[in-house]
Amino acid sequence: MKNKLMTDLSPVRVNDVYLHHEIEEKCKATLFPENTLQLTLDQSNVTSAFYGLALKNIIEVYGKDPANMISEKIFYDLGRIKAQQCKTKMENFPQDTTAFAFVIISAIYNASPEYNFQIIKFSEKETIIKMFGIDRYLRILSQLDIDNCVSFPTLVTFMEGINDELDLGCKIEVESQIDRQQSTTSVTYKFSM
Repeated sequence: MKNKLMTDLSPVRVNDVYLHHEIEEKCKATLFPENTLQLTLDQSNVTSAFYGLALKNIIEVYGKDPANMISEKIFYDLGRIKAQQCKTKMENFPQDTTAFAFVIISAIYNASPEYNFQIIKFSEKETIIKMFGIDRYLRILSQLDIDNCVSFPTLVTFMEGINDELDLGCKIEVESQIDRQQSTTSVTYKFSM
């Protein structure tokens, strides 16, 4: 599997230069991801660490309130960006509540590998989707001991960003269960027009 991944990533690794073959062999044998899953999880961990460390530094310099405000703004803007990206990928992108499901699934496929989803209802007027699993943001904030400085679930403003970007005017309702010990969340979002 590692050889296949190396081949798949060769277009972006083609300009790497090792001083000699032993360095290349050692790096590839010990540092290169074993498979696509490991690569994806490692990238997810780096993404969440960047978020957590940025908030930790904001708290140290400015206090707790600005950290939560910035967290909410980041997720709002990410919701807008993911909506734009999803809309460009999908022909005849819907302008109803089903759009939320497509954007959420796109975000999970591309950026949240430890999250799962369950579509409960899928119609133009009402879509209900449950997201559950390891919450990488809760995990890093807990590790940094700052999880009490951010409102959970963090993705509420992500959904608001989708709503605003697509100009849907939907009502968003949220039910959540958060297990801070396991760093898991189970959140059901109901979108209605």
